[in-house]
Amino acid sequence: MRVSGKEVADAITKKLQKQIEKLSIKPCLAIILTHEDPASRLYVDFKIKRAEEIGVAIKYFEFTKDQLEELKQTIKELNEDREVHGIIIQYPIYKEWDFDELVNLIDPKKDVDGFLKDSPYKPATAQGIWEMLTAFAFKEGFSTTEDFLTGKKIVILGRGRTAGKPTRELLESKGFNVVVVTRDTENPQLVIKSGDVVISATGVKNIVNESNLKEDAYVVGVGVGKEVIGGLEKTYGDINEEEVSKIAKLYCPTIGGIGPLTIISLLKNTIDAASHAARVIV
Repeated sequence: MRVSGKEVADAITKKLQKQIEKLSIKPCLAIILTHEDPASRLYVDFKIKRAEEIGVAIKYFEFTKDQLEELKQTIKELNEDREVHGIIIQYPIYKEWDFDELVNLIDPKKDVDGFLKDSPYKPATAQGIWEMLTAFAFKEGFSTTEDFLTGKKIVILGRGRTAGKPTRELLESKGFNVVVVTRDTENPQLVIKSGDVVISATGVKNIVNESNLKEDAYVVGVGVGKEVIGGLEKTYGDINEEEVSKIAKLYCPTIGGIGPLTIISLLKNTIDAASHAARVIV
């Protein structure tokens, strides 16, 4: 059965709107775009649209390749701006720039992407995956995500900085053992097939399919990639949805799956940052 990330995000949106109504200040997120990638611009548009729907204010900035120093100065000013509660730099950035260097300029209290070690916030993608697992849990009749995952073997494909690695860390922080599959893993197909819960974050087309999936497994597709077919660029996901839909008990597709939940988790972090700021002001 397919589980829509957008539908789960819509349900969480209503809760966040109520949370904002109780605040004495308006949460504000600063978004920085530094790349001409059309997909990045589209993803930023999604973030802005959802933020406006929830009631989070947006400050939006774009920088060209020759404006690195201006970007650094802007981050400094945003750190000092008490009306701004979260700052994100949309990835990817220009290849000549150092992403880690720029992220490290952000005040950890405003790092709502959760990239910095001393950020008080969990990485948004990992939180989005947790929200999807929570949706699985409720559909299966469990009262908590922890109860749902107990006794299940969890397999994560990939160890990237934005999805695989933070998801493993989040699950391990909650006491779950996780098996990570990388290109160095021996017999990876057998390892994947042993998973009761499979979370794929590789960007490899159809890496999860009927040949390596256990019957009635729970599948979360995260990774995406692009290919050119007939002169047109198309996006694909980690999972072969047609095949997975026949085998998995529950699954979320890559497209329309974790993306909406990552955005909603990012905005939740921003609202939490604003809540903290409001308490400090009082």
